[in-house]
Amino acid sequence: MKKAIRFVLGAAVVAASAGCSLRGPNDGVRPEGLTPLEWASLSKPGASHQLLDVFAGAWDVKITFWSDPKAAPQDSHGSSQLTWILGDRFLKEDFSGDVLGEGYQGLGLMGYDAASRRFTTVWLDSLNTAIAVQKGSYLPDSNSFELTGEVYDPLLGRTKTTQTQIHITSKDTYTVTMIDTAPNGREFKSLEIVYTRRVST
Repeated sequence: MKKAIRFVLGAAVVAASAGCSLRGPNDGVRPEGLTPLEWASLSKPGASHQLLDVFAGAWDVKITFWSDPKAAPQDSHGSSQLTWILGDRFLKEDFSGDVLGEGYQGLGLMGYDAASRRFTTVWLDSLNTAIAVQKGSYLPDSNSFELTGEVYDPLLGRTKTTQTQIHITSKDTYTVTMIDTAPNGREFKSLEIVYTRRVST
């Protein structure tokens, strides 16, 4: 049972750390008519990258997860440091914490692909051998990123789709929520991560 809970949390964190709800056809940049200056701009950070700047910094993190719809919530705590790298093109997240009495480490990348016009994330952690790559969009009305991705679930023996929302509540707090799918097809909240900016002393 403990192994199953560890997998569910690991898979949840893999799926939750970025991606987005792809709505409609791919509306990325088309090559026709682009000027040399416009081509060059695709390689540089722009206004969409600035939307990610709120995540930069040191954070205290509270994790709550559910292994199935009827399970009691499990809590954990950790810390996270997000830093701009490669000329402010990507945010690198270094995460450390404790899950079910065991040390947990995570490594994430978040950026904006100017050509595909999609926010993109990569996540790796010490509870999985999977590498998660996800894509999505920013929703200004709710000040959030809606995310989708796929993860292989060995408990089900197949790949499944997960849904994630990163909701920015203030410059010092944001929440990551993941909706998972149970074997019976029912959707349920499987993960909630609350980030609170660490006050420097």
